Amino acid sequence: MAGFAKRPHRKTNPSHAEKEFDSPVEQDAGGDSYITASYFDDDDDDDDIPDTRKTKRAKHKLVYDDDEYKKEKKPNIFVRALRAIFPVKGDGVAESVRKVIFDVAVVAFVITGGSVLYDILNEQWQKDKVDVVISDIYDTGEGEKSEEKVKDAIKVKLNLTDNDIEEIEAKKPGIQASFLGLYSQNSDIVGWVRLGDKNDPIVNIDYPVMQAADNDYYLDHNFYRDKTARGAIFADYRNKFDNGELSGNTVLYGHNMWNGDTMFAKLSRYYDGGVPKGETTDYLKFYREHPTITFNTLYDNSEWKVFACVLFNTQEELGEVYPYINVREFAGVGEFNGFILDIMDRSVLWTDVDLQYGDNILTLSTCYYPYTKEKADTRVAVFARKVREGESADVDVSKAVRNPDPLKFTYQYQVEGGSWGGRKWDSSKLLSLYG
Repeated sequence: MAGFAKRPHRKTNPSHAEKEFDSPVEQDAGGDSYITASYFDDDDDDDDIPDTRKTKRAKHKLVYDDDEYKKEKKPNIFVRALRAIFPVKGDGVAESVRKVIFDVAVVAFVITGGSVLYDILNEQWQKDKVDVVISDIYDTGEGEKSEEKVKDAIKVKLNLTDNDIEEIEAKKPGIQASFLGLYSQNSDIVGWVRLGDKNDPIVNIDYPVMQAADNDYYLDHNFYRDKTARGAIFADYRNKFDNGELSGNTVLYGHNMWNGDTMFAKLSRYYDGGVPKGETTDYLKFYREHPTITFNTLYDNSEWKVFACVLFNTQEELGEVYPYINVREFAGVGEFNGFILDIMDRSVLWTDVDLQYGDNILTLSTCYYPYTKEKADTRVAVFARKVREGESADVDVSKAVRNPDPLKFTYQYQVEGGSWGGRKWDSSKLLSLYG
């Protein structure tokens, strides 16, 4: 057998801890690489004899005796995490698509979550700061026995001068002293609405009422004219308030806030009792606890007795769109009676409150979606009438009942079934109908 004329020389220079060099290789049918005999010098003369000597190695790796073979280092956990969620070279089409969809979902979640968090924090700030400050201004001088003492308290609180007060009174003759401070901050104010006791932590309708040149501005602006999603409570721009004279039907609007707590959110409880649909409950509980609403204008303080609550449709393709917000004045007794009968046919509650031509009506309207907004863009409206001069504001709530068959719009019947069985309200409560 031929001997080796040459042998690989081991490097001993410390600067070369590991040396690789390639060998002439061939591959067999199985794909294994071999060092061929041509790598070595052969001393024998039997070159014509095929050399079948083969060593199964692809490369020589020479190392010091005390070294170990280096192992391939794995990427750290952060790099592996990034590779798991972002497309990288070598991913298949399906894997790349999966990662892209996941990444888009994560971005959407972050954006949505950030928006929700902003709404939560902003609403809390509006409630804790803006609402408290405004209410404090309105209540300045509360309990004082004279208008002059109220004026003095307001001047001190807001640093107003006598001249400031005189200018406001010249613009709004007869304005109540309690509104001077608020008017000095925003002359769009026309009143104040309150549901229940102002110290009741459960009821949070206790706001100034604004009025602009349209019904859009205060949808997203607060009392200080700052832009905000909650907006403000505002009166229909077509209603009148000057000199203490009110429209036949005064319409107030406010958002039904997502937290179910602020602005006009609580109005929906007159409709559903404040419980999930379908659960057995006392639907009249909220009404019995809050049968009246306080609505003070710049010129007059008054209580209003709730007498109806209706769910209205706003989409013609879903059925009747009753124009309750467009009814502001009554040309005569016939128009008034017709409006009241229409409302009572549709109301989910009947009360012991009577009505007659000449009564002022107050309508509080807000968004409410018992069928979801995507399926039916609906509004809930609560109707009240002003307590007459000399009349008690007390109401016998024990006589209130739930209307078993309110007139509904088409979509409601499609969802719930049934049909209207005709008028059942005790129309004797409408005193002007028979007088």
